[in-house]
Amino acid sequence: MIHTRRAVATIALAMTPSFVLAQRQKEPQRPKLPAGADTNSARVYFGFALQELRRDPEKAANALYWATRLEPTFADAFYARRVALLLSDMPRLRRYWSGDRRTVQSDEIRRIDSLYYFALTINPFVSQRLDHELYEAIADDIARRYSDAGVATASEVRYAIDREMQSAPAAMRAEIAYGEGDDARALSLYADAVKSDKKNSPLRIDRARIFYNRNQPDSSLAELNAAVEDLRTRDKKELVYVYQSKAIAEQSLGVLHQRLGHRDQARDAFGRALQEDLSFYPAHVQLGFMALEARDTTTALAEMDLATQLRPDDAAAQYTYGFTLAAVGHLPDAEVHLRKAIELNPVFAAPHFSLGEVLEATMKVKEALAEYQSFLAHAPQTDPRREDAEQRAAILASAIKSGSDR
Repeated sequence: MIHTRRAVATIALAMTPSFVLAQRQKEPQRPKLPAGADTNSARVYFGFALQELRRDPEKAANALYWATRLEPTFADAFYARRVALLLSDMPRLRRYWSGDRRTVQSDEIRRIDSLYYFALTINPFVSQRLDHELYEAIADDIARRYSDAGVATASEVRYAIDREMQSAPAAMRAEIAYGEGDDARALSLYADAVKSDKKNSPLRIDRARIFYNRNQPDSSLAELNAAVEDLRTRDKKELVYVYQSKAIAEQSLGVLHQRLGHRDQARDAFGRALQEDLSFYPAHVQLGFMALEARDTTTALAEMDLATQLRPDDAAAQYTYGFTLAAVGHLPDAEVHLRKAIELNPVFAAPHFSLGEVLEATMKVKEALAEYQSFLAHAPQTDPRREDAEQRAAILASAIKSGSDR
C-alpha cells in the first residue's frame, strides 16, 4: 500500500484551485433528506453524507456537492466529497491505493484529488479523519475477495490484516490511529516517524494539524516551522519530482500566527505564500481582511481585487469582494460583484442578503425586496441573518404597497 496522504500531498497540491472550478459537469440531483430536514443547510447535507458514505458513496458524494454549493467556504465538505468519490468505484480505488501510475495521473483522479487541495486553500487545518474510510474499504475489499476465492472467511482475513498493521511503519500506524480518533497515539507515532524520515515535512504537517485541532497552537506552530524549513532545504538541495506546496505551508503559518495574535508574523507568512505562488488567492484574501481590520481600505480593496482576478468564476471570492466593497461604502461596485456571485451560484444565500442591503441603501426598493426574499428562500433556518431579512422584507413590502417606492 502507498502512503495515501503523502501521495495526495505531492500530487494534488500541484494543481491550482481553479482546476476544481473549471469543471462544468452536470449538477447531480439533490438527495432526498429525511422528513423535516433543513434542505438549505450545508451541515445537514454533510451529516447525511457521512451516514451514507459506506452504504451509498455516490449518494454521499451528491449530498456533499450540494453542501459545497450551499456553503462554498465549507472546507470539510470538499474534502469529504473527495473521499466519497473515491469510495464510489472500488476497482479504481484499488488501483489508486496501490499507486497505479495511469490511475493516479488520470484526469478523473486529478479532478477528485483537486477537491482535497481546494479544501486546504479554505482551511489548511481541515480534519482528514475520513481517509480512514479509504483504508477500511480497501481492507474489507481484500477480505471479501479472499473469502470469495474460498481461501479463508472474511473475518479471518480482516483479523490477519489488522494484525499485520500492528507492525506497519510508524507513519501508517499514525494515520490509522488518527482516523480512529486516537489523537494522543497518532501524535506519538508521528513523532517516531519523523525521527526515521529525513524528508519529514508531510509528517510534521500532519502532526501540526492534530495539535491545531486539539487547541495546542504553540505545538502546532513548532511543527509547522520545522516542516517549512524542511521544504526550503529540500528545494535548495534537490529537484523535487512533484511540486509540494510551500504556499499552503506558509498559509498555515499565517493562520496560526493570526490565532496567536501575531499580526506581523501572520502578514509575513501570507506574503511568503505569495512569493512561492503569485496566483495563491487565499493569501490575498487574508491580507485583504488584515488590511481592513487595520482600516487600510486601499490595501484591502487591492488585495480583494487581485483575489477575484485570480478566481473570476468563484462565487465565494466574488461575494467576499462585494461584501468588502459594501463595508467601505463603494456600493455600485459592490453591486456588480454581488450580482456576479449570485450568477455563479444562485443557491449561495449570503450574497442575496448583502445585495439586498446594497440595493436598499441605493433606494432600489423592489429589487432589494426580491433579494431579501431570495435570501430567505435559500438560507438555512439557523442563519442569524434570517430575522433581520424578514424584518427588512416586511418593511419594504409595506412601503411598496403604500406607494412610497421611488
